[in-house]
Amino acid sequence: MLTPEQYLQVVAERVVRSGGRLNTVQIGPVTAAVGLFTESIMLSTMNYCVVAGAYPEVDAATLQQFTGMATQHARANVQGTIGWTAGSVVICGLVGRVHPDAAQLASAKTRNQFAGETRMVAVDPYAGATYAFTGGKLWGAAMHGAINAKLTFCFPQPAEAFQQVQWQQQQAAYQQPPQSGPGGFPGQIPQGPMPQTSPPPAAGPAGPQPPHYPPPGQPPYGR
Repeated sequence: MLTPEQYLQVVAERVVRSGGRLNTVQIGPVTAAVGLFTESIMLSTMNYCVVAGAYPEVDAATLQQFTGMATQHARANVQGTIGWTAGSVVICGLVGRVHPDAAQLASAKTRNQFAGETRMVAVDPYAGATYAFTGGKLWGAAMHGAINAKLTFCFPQPAEAFQQVQWQQQQAAYQQPPQSGPGGFPGQIPQGPMPQTSPPPAAGPAGPQPPHYPPPGQPPYGR
């Protein structure tokens, strides 16, 4: 079964893979993974902030409070002045046992904001469900399509995240060489500096040269 910690590892890996700057930030009682993205659109800068943390019991009040604190952190890291030269999009998710009121809150249609957008995400790996609003709006349809793409990529369904965790574990097991003594298995490249069997051509003064004998029938040199 997928654990909240494993799900957060998937979120962090996807943030880095999609070009985000990943940090660990303390937001209230939660140690959260925070990914910052900056995209230039026309003459404006769009700032994305993806925040993900684990919490045992996720109810509506907890999700609302965590999103508010995460939004304050995101606004403090905006590049440009919101409204004129920059926009801010916050995608905030908590992973744990999701209560029905939190699932309803996360899935509700978001309110329009001035030069920004906030999306809540509630992920229940035990129930195998991700709750979030991924619908469209008449205002800024293209922008909301980009927001939905970022949300669904960084916060996949638990089944998809579990498949990624299994694949990564298989890759790690395949790439780790088996232990078979100091020599390793046949064909394995030994670790550490390679042993040097002979000095390089220019290492130290040249040794004595072998004697030179003239060809048969010819007198030695110097006669």
